[in-house]
Amino acid sequence: MTILTTLGMFIIDENQYIDPPAPKQTNIIGGAGTYAMIGARIVSSPELGLKISGIIDEGTDFPSEVHDEIDSWHTGVIFRQNNHRLTTRGVNTYIKDIRHFHYQTDKRRIEVEDIFQYEKLKYSKCYHLICSIDRCRDIIGKIREINPDAKYIYEPLPDDCISVNYEKLQMLLPLVDIFTPNLDEARAFLANSDDMDVFDLCLEFTKFQKMTNSGTVIRCGADGCGLRTIDNRMIKLPAYHQNQADVVDVTGGGNSFCGGFIMGWYLSQGDWLVGGVCGNIASGCIIEKLGVPKVNEEGQEFNGKTLQERLDKYLDMTKINVELKWL
Repeated sequence: MTILTTLGMFIIDENQYIDPPAPKQTNIIGGAGTYAMIGARIVSSPELGLKISGIIDEGTDFPSEVHDEIDSWHTGVIFRQNNHRLTTRGVNTYIKDIRHFHYQTDKRRIEVEDIFQYEKLKYSKCYHLICSIDRCRDIIGKIREINPDAKYIYEPLPDDCISVNYEKLQMLLPLVDIFTPNLDEARAFLANSDDMDVFDLCLEFTKFQKMTNSGTVIRCGADGCGLRTIDNRMIKLPAYHQNQADVVDVTGGGNSFCGGFIMGWYLSQGDWLVGGVCGNIASGCIIEKLGVPKVNEEGQEFNGKTLQERLDKYLDMTKINVELKWL
């Protein structure tokens, strides 16, 4: 069965640069679900990659080169063809380094009913969810009826991260194994949180979590991540890239962190340190270039580096000691 299934969408992006002006870029592979899949794949072997999945809806305009590139990842992704609609497309407009996003075509959301059509997704070990709080609760409720032992990593939608939703979030957190907002999103849920450090912020969420070995991971961009579990384990890890000159485009960095984190967490039997290391490695790989990384023919190298090479670099920098036993 599948280890990780994402309910996030696939999107083909177009980048438009208004100020400063630059030529537009088209047919960029994107979408939160897509980045979660490639993030999980970066920290896996080609064999394990086949246990990473999600649904990609191909419209009548789906580029063959995009299909071929996704095939090169060696995952268990499901392509679903639809001859009656266009592929979900979005436009990122950059004005003075601020990104604005809008959909260019109608979006095709992945529903629980879609997942249930495929046996390997229906009984997946873990699910990646990026949606509203209400929808997350509904999805988990439906999956738990037939797959009660599944694990969940949940990243909230930015627009949902407002203080009036904090009470609603409290009702959801007991069902979530890994809650992972970014730093700005975590602060937005809380009033007067500017003086809180990352561990205090985490506590404002972990205190409502109930699942065995659950916890909160706050993604802090260039500062890495901080996490706290319900049994009060606290870990802070630096980002993979310490030199910002190595960072080309941060789009998808957070989503890929989620995929890398839960894949490492699950494969290590719930080790939060391993999850954090894998999340940072995955995110670091993604932000090295525009769009998704290039995968070699054997499926062992991403942007020219193997997982072992990236792990060695990260462990040498942090001086921590972890082992990815599936390598």
